[in-house]
Amino acid sequence: MLLRHSFRRALAFLTIALLVSILPAALPRSSAAQPQLWGDKGTPFGVVAALGNRVRSDEIPAAVQLMREAGVQWQREEIFWDVVQKAPDGPFGWDGDGSGFYNYDFAIDAQTRAGIQILGLLDYNPAWFKGKNPTLDEWIDDWGDYVYATVARYGRERGQIKYWELWNEPNLAKSGYESGLYTVADFVRILEVGRAAAKAADPEAQIVMGGLASIWSEPPSPFHYDYFDYLDQVARLGGWNHIDIIAIHPYRPDAPEGDAWRRDQSLTFRQELDRLDGLIAYYGAKPVWLTELGWSTSSRWPGVDGDTQAFFLVRAYLIALAHPGIEKIFWYDFRNDTRPGAPYDRPVYDAGEVEFHYGLLNRTYPLDPNRADLRKPSFLAYRTMTDQLAGLSLQAVVREGEEGMFWYRFAGVGRRVDVIWRTGEGAPQLAIDCNCREALVRSWNGAVRHVVYSDGGQILLRPENLGAPLYLEYDPPLVEGGVRFDVTGHSLRGAFRRFWEANGGLARFGYPLTEELIEPESGNGRPRTVQYFERVRFEHFPELSGTPYEVQLTRLGDEALRRQGIDWRQLPGGGSENVPLECFYFAETARRICPPFSGAWQSGGGLDLVGLPLTEAFPVIAADGHTYTVQYFERARIEHHPVNQGTPAEIQLGLLGRELITTWGIAP
Repeated sequence: MLLRHSFRRALAFLTIALLVSILPAALPRSSAAQPQLWGDKGTPFGVVAALGNRVRSDEIPAAVQLMREAGVQWQREEIFWDVVQKAPDGPFGWDGDGSGFYNYDFAIDAQTRAGIQILGLLDYNPAWFKGKNPTLDEWIDDWGDYVYATVARYGRERGQIKYWELWNEPNLAKSGYESGLYTVADFVRILEVGRAAAKAADPEAQIVMGGLASIWSEPPSPFHYDYFDYLDQVARLGGWNHIDIIAIHPYRPDAPEGDAWRRDQSLTFRQELDRLDGLIAYYGAKPVWLTELGWSTSSRWPGVDGDTQAFFLVRAYLIALAHPGIEKIFWYDFRNDTRPGAPYDRPVYDAGEVEFHYGLLNRTYPLDPNRADLRKPSFLAYRTMTDQLAGLSLQAVVREGEEGMFWYRFAGVGRRVDVIWRTGEGAPQLAIDCNCREALVRSWNGAVRHVVYSDGGQILLRPENLGAPLYLEYDPPLVEGGVRFDVTGHSLRGAFRRFWEANGGLARFGYPLTEELIEPESGNGRPRTVQYFERVRFEHFPELSGTPYEVQLTRLGDEALRRQGIDWRQLPGGGSENVPLECFYFAETARRICPPFSGAWQSGGGLDLVGLPLTEAFPVIAADGHTYTVQYFERARIEHHPVNQGTPAEIQLGLLGRELITTWGIAP
């Protein structure tokens, strides 16, 4: 009861000030609209995970680990009123119901300890009025108590949450009218009382207006509003005075750059945000958070395939970040959903249910970060986006749809990154004046495509795959604590340096062509630290630390054959019969290694570092007309050059790493 009286007393003092501030805003402004201000875009990357409600407590640490891997900066934690308080004037329960769910203390603490900032979402009518049709007057004071108690606990007392979203999608029938908000004025009262309670509990609290959802196909009604109309009415009724931030859920049935029909007009995502700007400017500039945005991978409309979801994610984030007032974007949602009430360990997948497939992660049990089937392509796209762009700021929009090309330029903390994609059928070649030595080109999922050495400070690029974003990082900064090689401008450190020095160094592996990088592991998408050298690619396995296999070599020989369109399994073998004594035969691949390749194979590291033979030795004609002999292995190509007979260059390891990723002047 003391908590209730504390809020009511604070509310009495705040009411007079609120009434005074509301009156001028009851009518629209007559002055000229003011342009929307440029927002604070320092930490824009959010997701909706609602860990307390959707992830069992024993799996919350794994969920937090995956959020950290993805580079999530913000998470929206929904704290249901009907869960934490069961009766009017009753106690509040923050530590779950014994089932492993609704332990908000544990969920919030786990995230804040991991450095993830939280947007608290407070919503829906009380447990004691579920299934009834009370007036707002019957529970509005109880709403204030709930907001006060929650903000006091996680805001003032624990300092874990300072931003609070009041209600969710009040413009939709299910979460507005059917949840006790019968008019727009009712929602404004929710904001008024909620802000007063939050500020009384924690003067530092910032209020985010309950996110308003897009309506594309259904006609507006007194119970189902287009969010532009709803927002306008909220402002006319004085709601502007009760919020610090506007929240929108701009779901779309098409691509972010698409021009979809919205009842009386067609709107691209950019046009939708421009229209929102005009409305906001009319009533007074406020920042905008997109507290839900996403595309489903369901098999039914409007679902898209996994790669398309990943492409749309990156493109939507970039378009939003390029808009002045947009500060944060929360992807909905972090993990695929299941049917309400389904056993947690037996989730319902239903490929055709749209609501189940918005996640970055597939629905699995258990939630094991090492599962090969866990990460969707969109997770890899999100992880790559945050890895490439976190801490940078938008410098310029170089192209915005001209010839179907989009080109955004970011910079900061000593790094420069461009993001480029195309939506047109044509793929024009772009001349990029980078004033750089080289550009590291990555695919949307983080895989390295090329290292392009510039020609007079310029490189040429032709985006290959329709809709797929490419990242270009110019002169990636050196990693501290390593040894630098002036020849390539890159460094070597840590486990990779120790392995390089202990196993042949420059003669065996060549110079480093990149710094240490994170790439997706083939087949499962798990992040793997790698580094490219002239002849090899190192992979780091920290889980094998202390063993000889902490650093391993990629199967670049296999990759080189595949890029030439060669399936080594279809090539004729040397046969197991009559194998010369000086040769080795390997039944696993039905191949032989004979001199002089056998000696080079052994000195180069044998099975561990060179691998099994994939081909027999065969002749190749060089560009200068000389003939030499090569043999491909899992991790290397060994070359015999008779023209260099008697010199160390007679037997060489091929420059597979350089051939795989480097190019001069133009990215092929």
